[in-house]
Amino acid sequence: MKRFLMVAIILAASLVALPTFAITESQETSIKEHCDAIKDDLKNVQRMDSRTRVYFGGIYETILSKYITPLNMRLVENNLSTAEFVENQNKFAEAKNAFVNDFISYQKHLEELVAMDCKKEPTDFYEKLEKVREKRKVVGQDVSKIRNLMTGHVKLVSGLRGKM
Repeated sequence: MKRFLMVAIILAASLVALPTFAITESQETSIKEHCDAIKDDLKNVQRMDSRTRVYFGGIYETILSKYITPLNMRLVENNLSTAEFVENQNKFAEAKNAFVNDFISYQKHLEELVAMDCKKEPTDFYEKLEKVREKRKVVGQDVSKIRNLMTGHVKLVSGLRGKM
């Protein structure tokens, strides 16, 4: 009896945790009626996000290759290197790579969404839209993580400067 109750609770919890993408009839109608405008907006988002990725990607690469890594190399040469600097460099490089990979995944899903016919398959379109939103949220989290690492690096450098 306990085992049955445990299985029932686990099954109920797993069903509640599954995302549902059921849309109402009014949402379906709205998607069909405004399909062209929705797709135009998505194309604009796609263009702007692509430019943003190139911009941020370039900045992140510059920070890593022209500031963080050379500073760490200089610190090692002068026997001033600390584990915090090395750890921050590694975390920054990992976060930058995660940003690039997550953005590529987001862009692929967004391209698939833009290619869909929202008039013929509004439910599938909405489901894909929700997935794209989640992917975009992950990219935003990556950007936030990188900003935190940059702030941490500035604090490390300020602390080092205070010691000298």
